[in-house]
Amino acid sequence: MFRLIKKPAKANSFQETQQQIIRVLFIGNSYTYVNDLPWLTQQLAQSAKETRTLETEMVVVAGATLKTHWKGGKALRLLKAKRWNYVVLQEQSTLPITNPKEMYKYASLFDAKIKRVNSQTVFYLTWAKQNQPETQQILTDSYMTIAKELKAKVAPVGIAWQKVQQANPKLNLYNPDQSHPSPIGSYVAACVFYTTILQMSPVGLSRRIYSSQFNTPEEGNRLELESLSETDAQIIQNSVESIVKKI
Repeated sequence: MFRLIKKPAKANSFQETQQQIIRVLFIGNSYTYVNDLPWLTQQLAQSAKETRTLETEMVVVAGATLKTHWKGGKALRLLKAKRWNYVVLQEQSTLPITNPKEMYKYASLFDAKIKRVNSQTVFYLTWAKQNQPETQQILTDSYMTIAKELKAKVAPVGIAWQKVQQANPKLNLYNPDQSHPSPIGSYVAACVFYTTILQMSPVGLSRRIYSSQFNTPEEGNRLELESLSETDAQIIQNSVESIVKKI
């Protein structure tokens, strides 16, 4: 958590402070926790000197589907335990392709609970595996269909990945396993979430990507995962801005 700007205290300062905090709960799996996407999104907000505080938490299990999270109960308990502005739902990477009906069932169940606590659903539209680019349209259609039905927001990460790769094919967004995100891939995703949730342009955000972990506890310095060139950062930020505007 970070606080960017403190305003002078007033009689209703508590209420004003609450309005300045945006709380986001991420529910998903390794596509969320690899490179700590929620934390990266916070860091982008900080680099923008946002006047609002972005607070994030995540409930993540390797390979989990929304059904897994629904049956497990932890996500539902956390959803009720705190006040959230947004709740991000990330389905397992191939389920929207192989079994969209199951995705829709549990997405709808979660969305009903999210609405009940006066929060808003955001679907994390993920990317196709590197060796199966033809499946991106199926993924996109699955997420957009359920989001439209539930009147939910969409963070179009997979679509942004496509546009970035078209603009600069040399930018590698994938880990060697051809599925999980590289630090640059997670940076693109963080730019999408920053733009979707805060409704601000990502142009000009920090182009240095740090780990949420320290090199060593003694050093206190965070490990730099990547430092994008100014040109590559502009490609990513401009691509994200144009895609999110269209959604």
